[in-house]
Amino acid sequence: MGRINRKEIEYENAIYHIIVKGIEGVNIFTDNMDRNKFLLLLKKISNLFKVNIFFYVLMDTHFHLIIQTEKANLSKVMQFLNSSYAHWYNAKHIRKGHLFQDRFKSFLILDFFYLFSAASYIALNPVEAGIVNSPENFPWCSFQYFVTTTNKFTPEWLKIDKFLKLCESTSKNFINFVNENQQKNKKRNTSQTANKINSNKTEDAYNKKYNNLMIKLKKYLEDNEKNKKLKHLIVYLLINEGYRIADISVSLNFGRQSILWIKQKIDKKILVDPIYALWLNRIKLKLLS
Repeated sequence: MGRINRKEIEYENAIYHIIVKGIEGVNIFTDNMDRNKFLLLLKKISNLFKVNIFFYVLMDTHFHLIIQTEKANLSKVMQFLNSSYAHWYNAKHIRKGHLFQDRFKSFLILDFFYLFSAASYIALNPVEAGIVNSPENFPWCSFQYFVTTTNKFTPEWLKIDKFLKLCESTSKNFINFVNENQQKNKKRNTSQTANKINSNKTEDAYNKKYNNLMIKLKKYLEDNEKNKKLKHLIVYLLINEGYRIADISVSLNFGRQSILWIKQKIDKKILVDPIYALWLNRIKLKLLS
């Protein structure tokens, strides 16, 4: 499916979540001079294009914005912002070429819960990146201006009051919402870390068990090297014991399809010939006891 033409989602008073990334992961902000220049350009587009800037964060390799365009002019706004900053950045850093990826990402915000959630997600970017422990401590994010205890002057072009009015909420409610999301993310990350640790432990235990079994199996097969039926029974036994087909394939030099065929074959043999069950039990006692 082709991309939707941006003109189709540009209309008066539309609200967007904008994401812009540096080309090939390049740092688009290398120092505070870069960041302050970008904020000056946000002020400029606010006045020049009648844009309400609700939220922003400036990370090293990308930035997020939530803006409302009073006119249907998103493409013009972003072209001016990106080209102006890229021209200044290239001159300052003595470089040539593109600074940003070809297309900026824009997500149309159609309800106020999404607006609240998008702003919260943006506010937590520096926390998720491990730069700060709390979003209000990151100086290049507008979340700091929601926290009255910071005693920072809110830029006139940052429309916090309008943002809160649209969301029918207060700064306190938004701060609580962000804090709740931070705790949820923390629990999720802790759970993922624990799962990864447990998964690694399980994998280590499996590898140790399998390697020990292969040592015993090697000696067992040396004494019965030409017994094809025995090898098939061993393959069958290993599958039933939960060992991976890929590992069995490498250790016993059977293709994946051959292993599956062996399993089907032994399944049928066991149903019609009880001696196979007896043989399997003897092999199991030799190798797994």
